[in-house]
Amino acid sequence: MNTKEYDILKRLLMLFSVFALLYMLWPFVSIVSIAIAVAYMAKPLYNNLWPKLGRTYGAFTCLLGIVVPMILLVLLVIKDVVFFLVSLDVRIMVDFLTNVVSHFEFLQLNESDISKIVSELWKLSKPILDSIASQISAIPSLMMKLLLLFFLTFYFLKDGYKIKDIFLSYVPEDRKEHATLVIREVHAAFKILFIGNAVTSLCVGIISIIGYSLMGVPNSITLGALSGILNILPVVGGWTIYFPLTIYYLLIGDITKSILILLFGIIFLSLAPDFAIRPKIVAKSSDLHPVLVLIAFLVGPLAFGISGLAIGPIIVGTVYAVHKARQKILEMGG
Repeated sequence: MNTKEYDILKRLLMLFSVFALLYMLWPFVSIVSIAIAVAYMAKPLYNNLWPKLGRTYGAFTCLLGIVVPMILLVLLVIKDVVFFLVSLDVRIMVDFLTNVVSHFEFLQLNESDISKIVSELWKLSKPILDSIASQISAIPSLMMKLLLLFFLTFYFLKDGYKIKDIFLSYVPEDRKEHATLVIREVHAAFKILFIGNAVTSLCVGIISIIGYSLMGVPNSITLGALSGILNILPVVGGWTIYFPLTIYYLLIGDITKSILILLFGIIFLSLAPDFAIRPKIVAKSSDLHPVLVLIAFLVGPLAFGISGLAIGPIIVGTVYAVHKARQKILEMGG
């Protein structure tokens, strides 16, 4: 075997290895993407910790700083939910429903019409119940993915800086300057998009806590924290908190509070985050156009589901960074 044949075989083996690795990772692309997103969100905290604790303990402490508050929040939510269920005024809700049913006579609905309505409601709710049941059965798989997410995020924080050197080792010497510029722009775009998303969720959480407190909603801190966390998922968002609250206060007959919560939620927890707060925060720290931000955080989740929250910004950030790097290379006469 001569040198040329050896080089060809080496390149073929490398291509095969890369494609095999991509094939193995493809089912977990959502987990890898979310791990990248979480690592970037946690990077400001990690950058303050690793010079004092080292990279290993800094990454571990940083993850604990995320995981432990999340667990405490879950326990607090469970406690509040139990307290809420115990304190429910069932009598008021029953009276309200009785009044609603009493209007069936006014609407001239007979028993068969009511049965049809109930049947249609059941048909609408059955897919939701089936989906919940399937998600419950997938809990073991979910736990494995969460464990993988934890370890991937840990190593992205700890050893992420090595990825640049590994990538550049395969780039020809005369192209390393251009490749370094592209990597730098991609890194900057990811920081802007993901850290901006975290700051947006923090703003939504604070707004939620203030709003729910002013309206006299019990457990406003827990509900506000949940609204902030759920805002990380644009397709889900804060409506999963304020809409059930709206229904609850409607059922107990507090129409005014129900309308106030609904209006507050639509304006400040649904429209403002995606169309005002997030674009302003991201655009303020970069020249990234607000339309690109909306595509990243709205179209991404619509196209890829919840994982699109990470995949969308990665795609948009990469395309934008390559375009920006290309412009700089042309300006340098490259």
